[in-house]
Amino acid sequence: MMQQCFMFIDTGSGWTPVNDSAKDVAALDSFTIRWGNDSIDEQPEPAVMSFTLRDKTGRLAGKALTLAGMKVIVQFSDQPRWQDLQPSMGGWEDLRIPIGSLHRAYSPGSPESIDSPASTMFAGTVSTGGSIEPAIDGGWLLKLSATSRMAVWKRLQSQGPTDTAAKWDGAHWIGTPSARLKEMNRRASAQGAPEAQLDGLALPSSVAPYTPSDHPSQLDLLHRLTAGPRLPQWHEVYDGAASTLRPLFLADPVSVHLSTDGRLNVLADGATRHALSAADIEASTDLSITEPLTQVVINAKRVKSDNGKLSFDDVEITMGDQNRLPPQLTAMQKSLTIDSDMLAVDESGGVWNSGPVSTVSDTDRANIAQWLESNDLRMVPENVTFNSTRIDPARLPWLYKASPSGPFIIVKAKASALTGSDGRPAFTGPITTIGGTLSYRWRNGKPTLTQEATLAALRPLLTKQITWADLPTLSWQQLDLHICDLSMIQIIDTSSAIDEKEGTQ
Repeated sequence: MMQQCFMFIDTGSGWTPVNDSAKDVAALDSFTIRWGNDSIDEQPEPAVMSFTLRDKTGRLAGKALTLAGMKVIVQFSDQPRWQDLQPSMGGWEDLRIPIGSLHRAYSPGSPESIDSPASTMFAGTVSTGGSIEPAIDGGWLLKLSATSRMAVWKRLQSQGPTDTAAKWDGAHWIGTPSARLKEMNRRASAQGAPEAQLDGLALPSSVAPYTPSDHPSQLDLLHRLTAGPRLPQWHEVYDGAASTLRPLFLADPVSVHLSTDGRLNVLADGATRHALSAADIEASTDLSITEPLTQVVINAKRVKSDNGKLSFDDVEITMGDQNRLPPQLTAMQKSLTIDSDMLAVDESGGVWNSGPVSTVSDTDRANIAQWLESNDLRMVPENVTFNSTRIDPARLPWLYKASPSGPFIIVKAKASALTGSDGRPAFTGPITTIGGTLSYRWRNGKPTLTQEATLAALRPLLTKQITWADLPTLSWQQLDLHICDLSMIQIIDTSSAIDEKEGTQ
């Protein structure tokens, strides 16, 4: 059994733990968080949490009309350290709790504490509306909803920086790409919203401005500013009481490792993630066969000049499969199309003169071709659910957040033995969550947390071809993989270091 989830609310006087009976506020009964999206061809919307508070005293219910705008954070306890445990529990010699279960006896402190070992699943602001109803066993049930802070980026649509030069003809959002991002972050921060972090993503050389009548949201501006061959998908990522907007790079390759004991693993945030066993996951045996993508099209910008005034229109940059896909898959063209403000063509006759144009390199085109091949020849389960009764959130917290998990691998599934037309695994390989529904319920007096996730296949790095001689000194019976899996292994680990959070309960 996992420990219960913890909710903190801030009505203007600081964070108050909902679960703390000493505070006599309310109790967290249940919640559902819908986040991300269910496909790779659209950018995520802000996450939305629907939740129910059980108020025995009526103190919070009486203030229901003024709860809109209340800040809310939801966490679950991570692996605590000795100094995080309450003094009332006594010294370590007084404890009769297995070390692996200590997190169940621990209540996190303030979410603003940089030392808190709790993991934040969601942070947002209570929306207007909701309902109040009497509880069967006394008190009140408050049914409310909250939206993640990313929503502020969607609401911000005011005019961008301007320039009085005649050539701009009243356009706004004029300036370099880095200046645009800096200004968007400044405006977001002023509204208490998260800032966007590039995480190594290179911005284009120049970007086109907008006409006086066109006022896109800052979220759309961010998507168009950063659109490119790495296929960034922007999600809100939570850390304590803070959050940031960060890109998930769908087209970046992931190196698959083989550990010294014969298990597949990947690295994420510097930690080893050993492959998850399908036996620990609730998953449909049905696999999704998606319509194949044959090309990626970037709708970039071209600048022209008419009587000294600049105008902009769309120009397509097409990146294909470079003959990597089977011919029958390319008979019908299907594109992944992304809109970009990147300036790709300058036909202004020197009037633009505000920065160079950007190009897509041969390396970028080759990477997209490899990503198209991997995306089209890999299958993922139609439905996957991670359940706290099988996989403890304290051990694998990245599976239970309203943000992408990052790369991981599933093995020992019925589909693990399937081999694709390229001789590589049709199922096994690096994947990531890109959306899902987190649900928290009390069942038979026990808390249960589930994540019904949408998965996306990531591209395995395929620069090396290992041989039998490269494998660890193990017999083939000891290798926890199929023959087709050998084709995607890039690194043979030389040590047996294990992520301290690896494993199941």
